[in-house]
Amino acid sequence: MWQTVTVNAMIPATFMGGGLMESTADVGNVFRFGLFEANSTSNTLTRGGLRVKIQDQPFQLLMLLLQRPGEVVTREELRQSLWPEGTYVDFDGSLNVILKRLRAALDDDPENPRFVQTVPRRGYRFIAPVAVEKTPEPVSEQALRHATLPVESLQSSAQASAITAFPVPNLERRRSPYIYAVFASVILLLSMGVALAWYYGRLGTKPTVSSVQMRKSVAVLGFQNLSGRAEDAWLAVALSEMLSTELSGGEKLRLVSGEDVSNLRVSAPWPSADSLDRGTSTRIGDALNSDVLVLGSYMMIGTADQGQLRLDVRMQNGKTGEILTETAEVGSRQDLFRLVSRIGAQLRGRLGVEQLQGTEEASVLAALPLDPEAARFYSLGVTKLRQFDALAAKDLLEQASEIDPKFSLVHAMLAHACSQLGYQQEYQEEAKKAFDLSTDLPRAQRLLVEGEYYESMGRQERAASVYHALFELFPDNVEYALRLVSAQSLSGHGTQAMEIIRQLRSLPAPSSDDPRIDLAESRAMKDDKPAALVLVRSAMSKSSGRGQKLVYALARKEECMLLNYTEHPDQALPSCEDAFNIFLSAGNKVAAADSVRQMADTLGTQGHYERAIETYQRALNLLEGLGEHEKTGSVLNNMAIAYENEGKLDRTEQLYRGAKAEFEQSGDLNNEVTAMGNIADIYYLRGNLKTAEKSYQEALKVETSRENSNPGYLLYRLADLSLTEGRVQDAHRLAQRAIDSYLSTHGGYQYLSSAMIVLGEALETQGDLAGARSQFEQTLAIRQKMGALELTAESQAALAALDIEEGRTEEAGSLIRAALAEFEKEKSDPDSSAAYTLLSRTLLMQGELDEARQAAQHGADLSLTSSDPALRLSAQIQQARVDMASSKNENANSASAFRRLNSVTATAKRLGYYNFEIEARLALGQLELKINSSLGHKQLKALAAETRNRAYELVARHAEEVMSSATVVAENRSTR
Repeated sequence: MWQTVTVNAMIPATFMGGGLMESTADVGNVFRFGLFEANSTSNTLTRGGLRVKIQDQPFQLLMLLLQRPGEVVTREELRQSLWPEGTYVDFDGSLNVILKRLRAALDDDPENPRFVQTVPRRGYRFIAPVAVEKTPEPVSEQALRHATLPVESLQSSAQASAITAFPVPNLERRRSPYIYAVFASVILLLSMGVALAWYYGRLGTKPTVSSVQMRKSVAVLGFQNLSGRAEDAWLAVALSEMLSTELSGGEKLRLVSGEDVSNLRVSAPWPSADSLDRGTSTRIGDALNSDVLVLGSYMMIGTADQGQLRLDVRMQNGKTGEILTETAEVGSRQDLFRLVSRIGAQLRGRLGVEQLQGTEEASVLAALPLDPEAARFYSLGVTKLRQFDALAAKDLLEQASEIDPKFSLVHAMLAHACSQLGYQQEYQEEAKKAFDLSTDLPRAQRLLVEGEYYESMGRQERAASVYHALFELFPDNVEYALRLVSAQSLSGHGTQAMEIIRQLRSLPAPSSDDPRIDLAESRAMKDDKPAALVLVRSAMSKSSGRGQKLVYALARKEECMLLNYTEHPDQALPSCEDAFNIFLSAGNKVAAADSVRQMADTLGTQGHYERAIETYQRALNLLEGLGEHEKTGSVLNNMAIAYENEGKLDRTEQLYRGAKAEFEQSGDLNNEVTAMGNIADIYYLRGNLKTAEKSYQEALKVETSRENSNPGYLLYRLADLSLTEGRVQDAHRLAQRAIDSYLSTHGGYQYLSSAMIVLGEALETQGDLAGARSQFEQTLAIRQKMGALELTAESQAALAALDIEEGRTEEAGSLIRAALAEFEKEKSDPDSSAAYTLLSRTLLMQGELDEARQAAQHGADLSLTSSDPALRLSAQIQQARVDMASSKNENANSASAFRRLNSVTATAKRLGYYNFEIEARLALGQLELKINSSLGHKQLKALAAETRNRAYELVARHAEEVMSSATVVAENRSTR
């Protein structure tokens, strides 16, 4: 088996200004800052819910600073507070030691502080935003004794338990199925019902009333070039960006990002005009969640060098289309900022927002390229980025940075371009340049640049800390919160991400109804495919209603991914195709390629390997020249799976290692673990069992360290390996854990059914044939409903092997021939080899010796096309059985069988394949009985005792049956 990878597109987020929430401190307070929480009652410091070790005096120092955030606390004040009157210490040295310990506890860099800033010759200041909450009154023991739970709560809890309960297997009742055959047909519907009840039940719950004050939202839609001259086109973006920056200054207005405006224009364009009618303005206002829309036109008057620019601006109500104000200004092209600043001042006045002061105006200036030529290249580069042409954007932005190398945001945009192109080193370098130059930027943009810098370094937890500070400053900004949720999810803090989502849902509408919140929750929540599908379809409905086609396409693509992991992956293709067409028409090749990759995933799940490989190649063709890492890694990994199923392990390993390198470059830990598990599969298939086990364990350790981990795949692969190496009870336990892991997610049916196959094989090995049959029949039912033809054939082969054990050769022959037809159609040589070996066993039991020999030979020939020793060992054992059954040239055939079986025994023992070793020893004992009855009995008796001691009950029974049969034959001969 193998494990596919999934890559979720990051929800786009941009950052505007906002206001700082005031807070007061008091004894008995909880102070929250970044990921930290300091409790003045219990004198404890926690980070992300985990206790941080801190000594008493550093904690006291922290409390003193937190009680006066933003203020300078002098060294003399600290001396008086930390050391009682009459205490004699080396004050300066002691305070420095305490401060060093505090910074170590907070992971704070004195050269680039996030929390405690040194104010030279004065003291220290706590610079991060601080939220303060009163600690609750302690509850008395008497009150606890008299506390009761309302009857309604008990009833609702019982109902919830009844709804979410799934059949859990009892290991002592081995005949009890994990998913009943009749139940398998409705498990997805039931899971969806639970998810729908959960989602709509939650919607019916009265939401928490938010205390967040929502700022007025403004969207600058852009300006029409009335001159029609191509050389003036760049001004449309430049003027929009400048005006947005001007209006965001002072943090009193919430600006819609230019990226969001551009995405809406691409997917749902509106007419180019100086004003919008009511219907259009309402549509745009709803889609952008904007109260106010700003648009207009511009015209160059005179020559390009000496000419004047006339800018006409209209501001309209985003809900009604009412024109709020109109204004026009004429100014020099060489001094665009002053022209835009005058326009901005008039719009601010109409919106009731005070004018910018000195420091605010200075920070706005720092966010703009003041050189006209730099502004031109910068604007052209930003335009190309929004048109999804990162390569052209990079060239233009590099020219802008050469002209104005001290402009922070040009390096930030260059970092975005390099990230999209997969130039990891340049991405990190440009992000660092942007960060180093960001000191004078407006506060929101400065934090955004800092967070992006940490993301470029793969330090998602540090990025989350920065974005958390940004969100606390501006809690009304959904984009900031979504960036925080993404960083928290990627750093493995799903619980914290879900708390931010809860806060977003408590915002006033329409912010709380943003479809991107549903998408973010579907990614951050604990793996639950039906519940995630409900959220994704909610996002589809919302984005469709708002006309947000690109958000709709993103949700449609995620619907495709989720459907691919249900019982009906065939339903996924239309979703992927729809997403692909929308992305491609918008010019977003990366997202379009990812949609094609998911189509190939679906084809691979259904067993159409050749078609899947062709489709993966189509995705790579779309990505060619872009150098993108994350999506490219996904394509390489999943293409490797198709080659693996065809037995082409060299090509498989090459692709897996390429995928792992891509994921390492992108910092995608989740899919890096997936690639690690898949590389372990290659070790397994090549017979390097010890290395495979070590690799699985290393991957499992990384996987289980993540908060919302799902180790099911690694568990059942380890279970299969344990069964091969002779640890049956370990195999049973690990397979059961894998099944439990998948059942808890209500999804991943192809992996769930594979884990059930392994459990069935463990049960068969332990002699519980009825329990094994139950597992195999359930997997067959699940896979047939999925339409997974190759997996269905695998279940048929497992049932055929069980029929052979029970002497039902007619049923076995029918099943294995059906499976063979599918394996050969898909050119799956490894599966075909095993199937022909199994068919040979069936024919041999039916007395069809020549046909059995041909099937065994065919299986052996096909085994040579794969590097998997298991195929060759199994084929050689069967060839030996055929030789043993032949009455012609009995001595020669017996000698041939001895050679084969001794070779298999030695090879299996050397490689660690205990299952094949004991199977070959069983056949050797049976052959030895014909030559030396006493020696044969001795070998078989020892084998029976050994295998029964290791829980290989079925082999022990076979050894005893062979001895018993030989004894009966000997007795009949002696009486004759």
